Amino acid sequence: MAKTMAISLGSSRRRKRGEMLFPFESFCQPGYPAPLGSGGAFRDNVRALLGLAHLEAGAQGETKCWSFQLELHRHPPTVIRLFVVEEEVAASPHPQCHLCRHIGWGRHLICSKRFHFVLPKRESLVEADSLHYGINQAPEKASKGTATCRGHLLHGVVHLNGFGHLVGLHGFEGGSDFVSGQQIMDLWDRICFALHVRKVSVVDTARKGHMELRLLHGVAYGDTWFGRWGYRFGRPSYGVALQSYQQSLHALQSIPLCVLVPHLSCFSQELPMVVNKYQAISGHKLLSLGDLVRFMLELRTRLPATSVTAMDYRGIMSEASCRWSAKRVDMAARAVVDALRRTEPPARWVTRQEVRDAARAYIGDTGLLDFVLKSLGNHIVGNYVVRRAMNPVTKVLEYCLEDVSSVLPAAVAGVPAHGGKMRVRFQLTRTQLMRDMAHLYRHLLKEPSQALTTGAFGAIPVAVRMVLDTKHFVKDYHEGFAPIDDGGVGHVHIILCCTLFVNNGSPELAAPYEMVTVPAHATVGELKWEVQRLFREMYLALRSFTAESVVGVGVGQDGSPVLGVVDVGSTVVVEGRVGDQQAGEAELEQNEAALPVSEGGGDGERVVDCECGADDDDGERMACCDICEAWQHTRCAGIKDTEEVPHVFLCSRCDNDVLSFTPLNC
Repeated sequence: MAKTMAISLGSSRRRKRGEMLFPFESFCQPGYPAPLGSGGAFRDNVRALLGLAHLEAGAQGETKCWSFQLELHRHPPTVIRLFVVEEEVAASPHPQCHLCRHIGWGRHLICSKRFHFVLPKRESLVEADSLHYGINQAPEKASKGTATCRGHLLHGVVHLNGFGHLVGLHGFEGGSDFVSGQQIMDLWDRICFALHVRKVSVVDTARKGHMELRLLHGVAYGDTWFGRWGYRFGRPSYGVALQSYQQSLHALQSIPLCVLVPHLSCFSQELPMVVNKYQAISGHKLLSLGDLVRFMLELRTRLPATSVTAMDYRGIMSEASCRWSAKRVDMAARAVVDALRRTEPPARWVTRQEVRDAARAYIGDTGLLDFVLKSLGNHIVGNYVVRRAMNPVTKVLEYCLEDVSSVLPAAVAGVPAHGGKMRVRFQLTRTQLMRDMAHLYRHLLKEPSQALTTGAFGAIPVAVRMVLDTKHFVKDYHEGFAPIDDGGVGHVHIILCCTLFVNNGSPELAAPYEMVTVPAHATVGELKWEVQRLFREMYLALRSFTAESVVGVGVGQDGSPVLGVVDVGSTVVVEGRVGDQQAGEAELEQNEAALPVSEGGGDGERVVDCECGADDDDGERMACCDICEAWQHTRCAGIKDTEEVPHVFLCSRCDNDVLSFTPLNC
């Protein structure tokens, strides 16, 4: 029975004495914090990285946990902690990974270790159930939200063989106090690249309010939000193939507004008004639905968050405490804005002291500078609004800029100096834009009116359904990878595939390709020993594996140099046997009785035969026919998500067969 793992995270902002501090934005960039081998394997690189981490106390059993202190800002000091938990799979109550099966890696052998990368939301505990959530739930439970992990801003898991999953990610809207979703995703991508992870999957269920981001970004950019980091179509769901998915995105993107708006005008006045409003704001012709949604998404980042009023900054010159000329006040205000514009990343909140120090390089009069900093707050300076607020955690005044050049009323540009008291209300805010976007999303895409379900627009609901049914995406970090001789002085890298034979010589198991490093003077026998050691350590089912021969190398050449019979970077196949004829086979049978062999495990014999065309488990809710024992999607069988599966369930084929039976006459 596995022990429950509970590791105290402590404060996410307090730096422990003696721990190293790493800049958040540069952590795991090439060469930092350690020169990890670009041609090396994940199993070696992760050990090298953890050598720089702080080993946490409180781990139970064989579970180990390390942490890194990542500094976001120096002023105010903001530090978050990245935890890396090493899980011994043999001791886990759930050795299989259902995410592997859902993405098509179900035939992979079960690795002996999994590494969890966790950014906690706030002070909490890392517990086994929290880490296992989403990677070992039963399929009918996992389909309701495996891509969200409770209590963590980031949860990524990587198996020892380099295949991994992004389990959960939450930015500001998901409870983050200091770091955005894009910053977290950048960090995760840098970690994967630096450690030479092989492939990473994600179940994209990200939302913006009630809007699915994979549909919103798909219409705007022809790709998902995760596509910015190279995640591409990974596995069909509900039988939706890659070509159908791409055609659906293209069809939605290219809907011409010149045809859509007049058609909508016959049934509704609201939707055409929304489209026309953003057509006018854009300043250039928006031709398609994709152009419209993309413009709205990009405009959102430049708008004030709420509907507030702002004053022209020149109004502060009329205050009784102002003893400086208009020219000097204007120069100081623009110095403050320039200091805020130079912050990285843009539009972040900056402490008063940071702004003051940066502006002092241009304004020597500290009294003038303090007056301007005290007075600027919700004031317009040029094309920006200067925001001022107190940080609820540090109780320090902070400043931020909002670019409102595209939404400022035309009158602002011509406000005379004596009219500085004039208040300006923005014509459009981020809240209003999101309300308009949600309206378009609902009535054009998610729940189209009857006007958009007939005629030329009848394909919209079908295309939307196909896009929403596509959730599995994968990034291949080895794409285009060419092995090189960088194993160090006197070492070579060889890619190999290990094929195993059991009993009668028929192939039973095949491990994925692995990178092996051997000395340049190594013999074939030493290569076989290294392969044997590697696969015994990596996979639970291969603990008694014995490497017997290298395909293409004759028997009796164990003493021959590897470089004499194998080219550097070539692909070789090592054949072997699991266990010997006596004790080894008994050990293997005992191991297989205790643990499944592959990630598909006990469900490897499950037969999927659904009318949508799916022939494998895609993680969606399924039911098993009580006659033919074939599995099919409950949605395809007409069972709603809110409904329970009937006690006796028959697939459509068996149901028709039963109805065709000749009734018995008594």
